[in-house]
Amino acid sequence: MRLSKKYVALAAVLALVAATAFQIRKDIPAEEIKEKYTTPASRFISIGGANLHYRDEGQGTPIILLHGTAASLNTWDGWTAELSKTHRVLRLDLPGFGLTGRNSTDTYTIAYYSNLVLNFLNQLGIDKAHIAGSSLGGQIAFDFAANHPERVQKLILVSPTGVTNANDKSISLPFMMAQTPLVKESLKYITPRFIVEKSLKEVYGDDKRLTDEAITLSHDLLLREGNREAFILRMNTVDDDHLHKLAQVQAPTLILWGEADAWVPVTDAQRFLQDIRRSQLKTYAGAGHIPMEEQPQETVQDALAFLRSELAVSK
Repeated sequence: MRLSKKYVALAAVLALVAATAFQIRKDIPAEEIKEKYTTPASRFISIGGANLHYRDEGQGTPIILLHGTAASLNTWDGWTAELSKTHRVLRLDLPGFGLTGRNSTDTYTIAYYSNLVLNFLNQLGIDKAHIAGSSLGGQIAFDFAANHPERVQKLILVSPTGVTNANDKSISLPFMMAQTPLVKESLKYITPRFIVEKSLKEVYGDDKRLTDEAITLSHDLLLREGNREAFILRMNTVDDDHLHKLAQVQAPTLILWGEADAWVPVTDAQRFLQDIRRSQLKTYAGAGHIPMEEQPQETVQDALAFLRSELAVSK
C-alpha cells in the first residue's frame, strides 16, 4: 500500500511537471515576428533606447495613436482606415510591446513614454499634432499634453488609466502573475494562448466580437523576444502621482469610455471631465475597455466629428 501511494504521488508530480513543460512557450525571434507582422506602412526608428516600430499612413494633420498595456498599434486598425482619409496617422508600438520590444534601459515609466512621444515628434519634424491614447496610452497622452501644451492640437482619451491604480488588474491572470513574487518569473516561460484569450475577453464588453486572429496576434506579440520581461517590468513600475497634471491640459479633449469596462471603471471618467477644462465625454453601451476595437465605426466617427469641430466644450 505504501509503495502504491508513493507511485501515486510520483505520478502526480510527473503529471504536474509534464503539464508545466507542455505550457512552456519559447520566445519568437524579433526578425521572425517582424517579417510576419510588418506592412508597407511600417517604419523603424532608433529612439528612447529602442528600435521603435510605427506605421505612417495617410496625409493631412498628424494624429499620434498610443495603445495600452500588453496591446500594440494594431488596436487602432479600425480607426486608421477612416482617419487616414483625412489625417496623417502615426501609430506606435510602445517600447516593451508589439514589434518594438524591450528597450535598452528597461525603463517603462509614464515619464519615459511621455518623453519618447516628444522625441518622436522632434525626429519626424512634427511641430504640432492631435494625440489619442487608450488605457496606458491615454495616461501617457494626458501627461504629454500637460507637459507640452504647445505641441498638442486636440486630445482624445479612451478609457485612460491614472485615477485608479494602473497596476491593480486583479481580474486579469497575466497582470496578477506579473506582480506576484516568484510566480512572475514563470510568466517569462509559461504563457499559453488560453491565458491571452481569457485576458482579451475581459476587455471586451461582448467577447463574441473577439476573433481568433486577434488572439493569435496578441499571443505572438507577447512571445516576441523580450516582451514578456518588459511586461513584468512595466507591471511592477510605480509611477508618480500625476493627476494634478489634468488641470494643466490646455487642448480641447474628448473622453471616450465603454460603459461595460471591467478594467477601468467608467466612473473614473468624471475625474477627467472635472479636471480638464475643455473636455467632453462620450460613453458606449455594452462596450468594454477598448471601445475603439469593439465598436470601431461608432467611436471613430465621434473622434472625427470632434477633430473637425471648431470649438470644444468650455467650462
